[in-house]
Amino acid sequence: MTKAIILGVSVGITILLLTLIPTSKTYGLTTVVTDISKANDRVTCQDFNGNLWQFEGVEDWCVNDIATLIMDDNGTKEIKDDEILDVRYGGYFEGWLENYEEVTLEGEDSL
Repeated sequence: MTKAIILGVSVGITILLLTLIPTSKTYGLTTVVTDISKANDRVTCQDFNGNLWQFEGVEDWCVNDIATLIMDDNGTKEIKDDEILDVRYGGYFEGWLENYEEVTLEGEDSL
């Protein structure tokens, strides 16, 4: 009987601790290629929030390519510590960031 109680308490504590440990999630992040460094084999991208991201492998990338970054949030809410897991080509659209304007609702100053 005592062993069953100890086992039950141990399982309960383990489940509680596992629910408190943050788990990482993956998500897609749309970016545009802003710079390519062939010397360093590094591609720099910018997302819609203005964050810059870099990955290696310049072979087929061009400035203004749309790159979808497959990201890991590392189990935190802070985006600055997120990690690029993979990169997918999303197309090419010249000047898409320059033409992007903040959307406002009629009668509203901002969203």
